[in-house]
Amino acid sequence: MRTLKIVHFLQTALAVVLATASLTNLAQSQYPSKPVRIVVTFLPGGSADTLARIVAPKLSAAWGQPVIVENRAGAGGNVGGDVVAKAPADGYMVMFTPPPPLGINLFLYKDMPFDPRTAFAPISVLAVMPNILAVGPRVTARGVEELVAFAKANPGKLSYGSQGIGSTPHLTGSMLALAKGIDIVHVPYKGFPPVLADLLGGRLDFAFADASNILPQLKEGRLRALAVASEKRFFALPNTPTMIEAGVPDFVSGTWMSFAAPAGTPAQIVRKWNEEIKRAVREPDVQARFAELGVETWASSPEEMQRHMANEIARWGEVIRKSGARTN
Repeated sequence: MRTLKIVHFLQTALAVVLATASLTNLAQSQYPSKPVRIVVTFLPGGSADTLARIVAPKLSAAWGQPVIVENRAGAGGNVGGDVVAKAPADGYMVMFTPPPPLGINLFLYKDMPFDPRTAFAPISVLAVMPNILAVGPRVTARGVEELVAFAKANPGKLSYGSQGIGSTPHLTGSMLALAKGIDIVHVPYKGFPPVLADLLGGRLDFAFADASNILPQLKEGRLRALAVASEKRFFALPNTPTMIEAGVPDFVSGTWMSFAAPAGTPAQIVRKWNEEIKRAVREPDVQARFAELGVETWASSPEEMQRHMANEIARWGEVIRKSGARTN
């Protein structure tokens, strides 16, 4: 009798496990069955926000569910990153972000609310955009050498702005200062729109920025590009030299925009996101819009993104160590 009870108990337990697994698999196969949120970690109007809003309607059309873009800016992307890191790992909230909350901030904040190496499931690096050295109207230098010469003759006089401490434009400025032994002043903002306003208004001297943020102003002549921090000339500015051509060896820096989900998100859902992102960026209107913004698409696999994150963490950690950049 006791044996029969044990057998019955085990059969019941197995049935519960199988039923639960079946329901979980069903939920994943029917994903998404409700609205999805993309948390952008910086302010509206910046490149991350712009790219997210180009891709979101494509995902919504494919899935038949609203895909809502929500901006959660602050603390170099940590505010939005923390929201996503603590969200349920069900694929209904993901992050779209430039690099800081995915690794750089580890070296800048003593009190990180999450560990980016373990808090997220990589989905895809959507795009990588080279940083452009752009000067405002009060700068007369015609090239990088002239700008560096002025900085050496006038320590602490040149200012440059960025989206915040730890952003790749900030650290690219630090790279230039280290490479050329110059003293330049970094002015951090909470996003790129106010950087652009002060650059155009003559309150900043220069900035490193990706094309999606400044290409129209460069084409209009309101800003001037002295060089691009890429290995080869940038397709959107073919007449502008690279930083390497301008006399700064091995100077390559870009901003990469990525999708990531909370750690523990089922692999099936991560794959669904990745596959749909790849399809979205193949759409002719998306390709045309990206080209207009000067965006080079990658649409990496989750595994490629994981490796890229590890490489970037190691690289920028060294720059931060040498520059002494810190927030708290």
